[in-house]
Formats: sequence, C-alpha cells, structure tokens
Amino acid sequence: MRIDVQTHHMPDAYVKALAERSDYPRFVREEGGWSALGTTEAVLPMGPALLDLSLKLEEMDAHQIVLSLLSVNIPGPDLAPGPSDADELARIGNDGIAEAVSNHPDRFRGFANLGYGDIDASCRELERCIDDLGFVGLQVFAYVGGTRPLDEPALEPVWALLADRGVPLVLHPGPSPSGPVYADYWLGPMVGFLFDESLAALRLIMSGIMERNPGLKVLLPHGGATLPLLIARVDRLSGSRPGPRDQISHPPSHYFDRFYTDAVAHSKTALSLALSEMGADRLMFASDAPWVPVAAHVEIVESLGLSGGDAEKIWSGTAKAFFGL
Repeated sequence: MRIDVQTHHMPDAYVKALAERSDYPRFVREEGGWSALGTTEAVLPMGPALLDLSLKLEEMDAHQIVLSLLSVNIPGPDLAPGPSDADELARIGNDGIAEAVSNHPDRFRGFANLGYGDIDASCRELERCIDDLGFVGLQVFAYVGGTRPLDEPALEPVWALLADRGVPLVLHPGPSPSGPVYADYWLGPMVGFLFDESLAALRLIMSGIMERNPGLKVLLPHGGATLPLLIARVDRLSGSRPGPRDQISHPPSHYFDRFYTDAVAHSKTALSLALSEMGADRLMFASDAPWVPVAAHVEIVESLGLSGGDAEKIWSGTAKAFFGL
C-alpha cells in the first residue's frame, strides 16, 4: 500500500473566490491557463493536474498510490489582508477539499487551512474541519500571511488545540518576508522555502511551543528541510551561550524528535540523510504533485533498497500511525 502525504489541489470554489478578487491573493486567467498570485513575487502557474482530480487519480493509479492527503497550495487564505476575508477564504477552501474527499472517500483525506483573521473563529473552523469534515491535519505556511512567525503569541491557541486533539500540524513553505530576495532566479522555490521551513520549525522549538504542548506533532516536509543536516549544529551553538535556550528545558534535538518528514527530497543522497537522521518511523512517502512528477519520488524511494520493514513504514505505515488513518 502507498500513501501520499503531500499532494495539492485547488478546489473550483476556491479558484472562483480568488478569481473574483482584485487584490492579493488572487487567481488570474492568462494565456494557457490560471496563475495564482500570492504576492507580487509569489506567482505560480496552475497546471491542469492542480485543478482536475481525475488527472491526480490517474497518476495515483499509475504508481499504486491508494490514498492521497490533499491540501491547497500557494496562495493560502491567510494571505488576504482583511481578517474576515481571510477567514471566509479558509472556509471556502476547506469546503472544497471536503467535497473532493466526499466524492472519492476511498482515495483522499484532507488537510485544513485557516485564515487567522480572528483566532477564536479560526479555532472554531479548525474544530469544524476535524469534527465535521474529518480532516486529518492542519496545514500552515511557514509565515502566516507571509509575515507573521509561528511563535507569535496570538497564534498559540491553534497549536494548543491541535495538541489537545492529537491532530498533526503540517508545516509547508509559502510567501515570506524574504520574498523580494527570493524573486531573483526563482530562489524561493529552489532553496529559500527550505530555509523558511527550518526557521519556522526552530521557532516552534525555541519559543517553548513544543514544550508547552507535549501532544503537538509536526510534519516538516521536503526531507526535513535543512534540519537533518543542521540539528546537531543547532544543539551545539544554542548551548554555548545564554539566550537561545531560555524558554526550553532540553536541547532543541529533544523536541525535533516530534517532527516527522516526507520523501520529497529530490535526490537519493538527500533522502538517505533524512532517513539516517530521522529513521523510517518518522519518514513518509510524498510526491508534491503536481509540482513534481510522482514518478520522480517513487524512483528515489525505490532506489534506497529498503528492508521490508522500513519500506512498509515509508510507503504507508508511518503515515497511518501519524495521521491515525
């Protein structure tokens, strides 16, 4: 059995709502299809497979993927500058993902997204997504609204709710304060996103959020971003001077043990490092489709020559346990 824990879909109603906007975030119809505009720098073409679930199902079938966990991609609803707009876009996006799951209940599960316009309203929307829509995780971008770090105190009720309910946080890159720098040479998607993920994860750790919420568990996608390589450095340097560990009781790696990752690492060498540092119990298959052909990551996982036990965990076992599937 194969489960894909990172694959993206833009529901029709969400596309329509963003297409009707005159300000960011919005969709625009261009020659050749839709483009999604999160900011002036975050412009992404929306290929047919992002919009048409039949194409996703065909690719799943071609690679023996039984179940995919769907999430919207950039632009997220939190990018809307108006609080009520952000919360309404989140509801529309969540209902669209729920409709996709309802139409194919044996093939899809959903992740929620929130607007964070009003935190109480966002918590109620998250509870609706868990209790009524049956979603199995909350996707959050590395900076809420492209500017707000995840350790901002106003956001903590969301993380506490996830911890209390045992629902994972899925930390995905998106627009960030470094957007203008990342715009050159498409540096954001190539490498900047991984730094944003890593910094967001470390903010969850160093701020004490992971310590205060021991039930909180996080999927840090893309092979763990940079942290499989750098977590030992973080431990050593954070312990060598006053300040970095003031809000935590243990070295950062202690909390990093509650972070899991996926196989979207783009090379055998990079995925081998994630596997070596994090183990098969914390690694799950994912494709990042439609941005990357599913075959690319299938082939990398297959090239590892995994034992039967580790192969079962990475293809489906870890995901089943982590998301309660």
